[in-house]
Amino acid sequence: MSAQPRTRLNLVLTAVLGLVVVALVNYLSARHYKRWDWTAHGLFTLSDRSQQALRELDQEVQIYVFLGRDEQDFADVETLLEEYKAVTDNITVEWVDPDRDRARYQILADKFGIDSWLAGEVTLSQVPVVVTSGDRKWKVERHQLIVEDFETFEDADGHKLDLQSERALTGAILEVTTGEPTKVCVAAGHGEWEVGAYGERSLDAVARELEWEKIEVEPFEVRADDVPESCDALFVISPQRLFSAEEVAVVDRYLTAGGNVLLALDPVLKKEALTPTGFEASLERRGILVGDDLVIENDTAQQLPGNPGDLFLVTNLGTHRLVDTIRKRGGGVLLAVARSVDVADGSDTEILFRTSPNAVAETDISRAIDPNAKGEPTTPSAVPLAVAWEYVAPLGDDLKPVEIEGPTPGRLLVLGDSDWMSPELLDNPQLSNIDLLSSTAGWLTQREALINIAPRKTNARAVIMSDADLQNLLFRVVVLLPLAAFIAGFGVWWSRRS
Repeated sequence: MSAQPRTRLNLVLTAVLGLVVVALVNYLSARHYKRWDWTAHGLFTLSDRSQQALRELDQEVQIYVFLGRDEQDFADVETLLEEYKAVTDNITVEWVDPDRDRARYQILADKFGIDSWLAGEVTLSQVPVVVTSGDRKWKVERHQLIVEDFETFEDADGHKLDLQSERALTGAILEVTTGEPTKVCVAAGHGEWEVGAYGERSLDAVARELEWEKIEVEPFEVRADDVPESCDALFVISPQRLFSAEEVAVVDRYLTAGGNVLLALDPVLKKEALTPTGFEASLERRGILVGDDLVIENDTAQQLPGNPGDLFLVTNLGTHRLVDTIRKRGGGVLLAVARSVDVADGSDTEILFRTSPNAVAETDISRAIDPNAKGEPTTPSAVPLAVAWEYVAPLGDDLKPVEIEGPTPGRLLVLGDSDWMSPELLDNPQLSNIDLLSSTAGWLTQREALINIAPRKTNARAVIMSDADLQNLLFRVVVLLPLAAFIAGFGVWWSRRS
């Protein structure tokens, strides 16, 4: 065979082999699909809880996106939705540009009741995303996608953005695919934190975060009436006055009938003595011991500078699934002025987290206020701060759970502090306080797929180019790149010719 036909045959074989390699690569990539997130903050990596909700999705969800390609949020939302579609096949996305697809946009805007306005020559939709499933729909407003942190314009590291798209989108999916809205009732009448109040004891930040998880929050004054059946959980947050025996019985009946209760019991000091809450005896019958003490964290690694003993970080976590998210994320939970919450011997109640081994639970309040006061020092230990109780059916002679008459008792979570729900701590992305609130709400309402993803902060830095930079870039793109391709091609031609 002459050299020329052999060369042609080699070229044909090379082309065929190349096509085979390309086909194999495409086949393997389709069978083993994988996406990578190269952003510094993992901005487009879905949280474990989002992925769990998507994997459990058993109905079709349609997402309509009313964003033009020129809008600043378009690329972020597009990338995020690709991550959603990579997890489940039950999500379809329709992109509608309000300017380029004017007729289609107008039809959908009328259908969903969406307003728009002109910003220069661009039409902006008031609601850029609508999520539907069957007859149910949920609108995601523009401010829920990306929120600018206006307090960081002068930061040396650059202006910050709170990327809330995942929180909004996953919450909308849950809203249209789950049943009736979940409701949390907040106890009132004893100086507790209040919804709609002002100042340090306002529960508005907690209510706002729970709204992301599609949980309604409303007050309920605990007196003699039973807790309404519509309450999926009852939150008693930092009561300042004693609950009477009758009022404690109201909460007990609710818990026994299958209700779910959160007790965040701060130590309330009056005349250098702790005021009882009224729940102590009831909790002790369930194997939960609320300490008549103040917890002092002596480990400097767990303290905040300038606030020794007042604000301290908790990283010593138990094995309960309620703290799994905190363990995976890290950062710890920040508490302040707490009391101990322990379990009795032989109790099935689980401890959620403890202090460091260097902390003390000081029962002598005078020594807690003044460490130099007289008296025997308390032995340091890892002090328990929160416990979770859940009814476990006893086993019969056949080692099977014994069925009880009536409703199964619910769940109970007791913490020795409420300050961890302060707005500034929930908003801090370096802490896991927001994850504790989310896990608490999900566990107590028994909707463990509920999502609350803390905003991820990233730097919004503008790319500023001078005329010289622009000319240099054009020279590289217009001249150097084509020249490099020409030289490479000439080298291949010359080698074949010789």
